Order: sequence, then C-alpha cells, then structure tokens
Amino acid sequence: MTKRSRFLLGGLFGFIAAIGVVAYFAYATFYNQILEESALTQVSVEELNGTHPVQLRIIVKSFNSSQDIRTVTTKMQGGSISVQYHLALAGLAKPKLGWHEPYLLTVPDSVNEVRFGRGSYLIWRRDAQ
Repeated sequence: MTKRSRFLLGGLFGFIAAIGVVAYFAYATFYNQILEESALTQVSVEELNGTHPVQLRIIVKSFNSSQDIRTVTTKMQGGSISVQYHLALAGLAKPKLGWHEPYLLTVPDSVNEVRFGRGSYLIWRRDAQ
C-alpha cells in the first residue's frame, strides 16, 4: 500500500466516524426530548375517588402533537414525584400513550406533591388532612 492510499483510507475512516457521531446526536435530539411546561397547552390532574393510595389521572395537551409519547418516567425526590413524558418524532417509536389518553399515577402516602418535566412544574399537591 502506498503512502497516498493509506492517507486516503485514513481520511475515509475519519469521515465515516464523523458521520456516525453526527447521526448519533441527530438521533438523540429527535428521539429523546422531554415535554416541558413551555410546550403545554393544558394539564388536567384528577384524583380518582375511593383509591388508597391516591391515584391520579393525568392528561396533557401540547403543541408537540407531531411527536409521540415514547415513554413516561417517574422519579421520587423527597416528598415529591417528578413525571416526565419522553417524546420522539412520529414514526421513530411505538407510542406508549396517546396525547389525550390519561396516565395513571399511584401516589404513595409519603408524597405530598407531583411535578412535571425537568423544570419541576407543580401539577398536584396533597390537601391538608
């Protein structure tokens, strides 16, 4: 192999690696977005009667209807639960939940509030008993 052909081969591998990195970041951008308060048009939270522990029916409406709700995650932090809707462009993921379908969340007795998104927007607070 000549010096020139090795140089071209190395350049080709570098180019392919660069395309792979760009493709990975593009995929992550389109596949793992978290719905935030700024993109919401309405959040409806309703307590289901007669349930213990408390169950909440959460329905969100958003400007991001061209995206699918890929998954919903919850994270406990002290006396609160944070709910995050992970979005993907339509067609990139099988939707877990439709835009106007309720998400049912069981709230343990130790939790006093439920927050939404990374910004921790308060959507529900336990009434003082």
